[in-house]
Amino acid sequence: MVQERYRIQSDQLEDLWLITKELTLRLEEHFKKQNCKDFACTFSGSIPLQEYFELIDRHFELRLNGEKFQELLSERAVQFRAIERRLLTRFKDKTPAPLQHLDTLLEGTFREVIALADAAEENQANMFQAFTKLKSATHLVIMLISLWQKLSTDQVAVLEATFLPLAEDTQELGWEETVDAAISYLLRTCLSKSSKEQALTSSSQLCMPKDTSRLKKNITLFCDRLAKGGRLSLSTDSATQQAAVMPGGCTTIPESDLEERTVIPGSTATLPSHGQMAKQKSKPGYTKCQDSLYNLSTLATKGRLALGL
Repeated sequence: MVQERYRIQSDQLEDLWLITKELTLRLEEHFKKQNCKDFACTFSGSIPLQEYFELIDRHFELRLNGEKFQELLSERAVQFRAIERRLLTRFKDKTPAPLQHLDTLLEGTFREVIALADAAEENQANMFQAFTKLKSATHLVIMLISLWQKLSTDQVAVLEATFLPLAEDTQELGWEETVDAAISYLLRTCLSKSSKEQALTSSSQLCMPKDTSRLKKNITLFCDRLAKGGRLSLSTDSATQQAAVMPGGCTTIPESDLEERTVIPGSTATLPSHGQMAKQKSKPGYTKCQDSLYNLSTLATKGRLALGL
């Protein structure tokens, strides 16, 4: 049997999904017409987790910016109403006192509110674009994992439900915490190493995390356990799941210290330990939204000091 390899390249990870999907569909259709029953698409390269994690960090950074803009808008609105009440009190007084630059502060606060609203709208548009890129890259990662591990249709369905739980991202319920909860569930059930992990319970309330370190660690561990013979199944028969063997003669998952520092076979991504994660700093994003966030926060502090708020 002759094996042929195809290489698809792009500067952006998310741009590869549609081309890769179309290639596999056309190959399957071509060999199906030739009645070739032993044809199968496989993937033996590196899972691009490092580039995938960069897209996750970018999306999460914009979510954090969105929350900061909401907080600043709320503060400026409170400040605007406080100045407005003081001005109305002075105007109603029969012997009005000097305004003491309250009119200037009112105008400045109004401009801050408008600028913050524009910056929040721009950040929202950027976040929508980042989420679209993240979904495309997620489709690609799902496809590569399915070809890499030769997953069945049911297993691919579980994989898609795990990594693509949301059709639309919101501030109340985001992609990061939802996917992290789904992966954690699989790691405790069908991909668990021991009965101790199956006994662990997690919080039923989803909230926005402080960073993406836990999510990236769980994704790396998820891929590693698939490579070690884990099987994606939602069946309640855990004994059957633990005894399941992946195609190719893979045995069940052995006990190891993968949680400390995990390297995925066939992947270029290496996840540092928890101590190393704490020392890492996020890359600053020099966008208009963040510049506006810093400048407006400084102006707001000066305005509160002038008002005595």
